[in-house]
Amino acid sequence: MRARRIKRGASLALAAAALTTTMALAGAGTAAASTGGGCAGPTYKNVCVADHNNGRIGADAYLNFGNVDSKCYVTFGVFDKTTWSYATYQTVSCQNGYQHLGIELTNPSQGHDYVGFTHVHWLGNGDYETQDSPVLTY
Repeated sequence: MRARRIKRGASLALAAAALTTTMALAGAGTAAASTGGGCAGPTYKNVCVADHNNGRIGADAYLNFGNVDSKCYVTFGVFDKTTWSYATYQTVSCQNGYQHLGIELTNPSQGHDYVGFTHVHWLGNGDYETQDSPVLTY
C-alpha cells in the first residue's frame, strides 16, 4: 500500500511539472513576430520603420534639404496600409541642413502592414513629394 502511494505521488509531481512546462511554453509562443521594415529613399529624405519589440513600432526620417523655402513643412509618421489610414503622424517645419524626425506607434494591430512616410510640402501648399519606408508586417 505504501509503495502505491509513493508511485501515485511521483506520478502527480511529474504531471504537475509537465503541465507547468507546457503552460510556460504556450505563454512564450503567443508573442507575434514582425517581418520586413527597414529604410528607403535618397540620402536627403531617408525614411525607416522598425518593430521596437515592446509592443510599439517606430519610424524615423533622416532629412538633409540644404536651403528650404520658409513655407516648407513635412508631414511624417506611420501609415497603416491594411486599413489605408494614418496610424500616427506629426507636421513640422523644414529645417535647412540635417533634420532627424522620430515617432512611435504605441498600439499597432497584429497582422497589419505599416510604412514610415514623409510628405515634403516644399512651398507650403498642397503639392508634396513623398517617400515611404519598406513595409513592416506587425
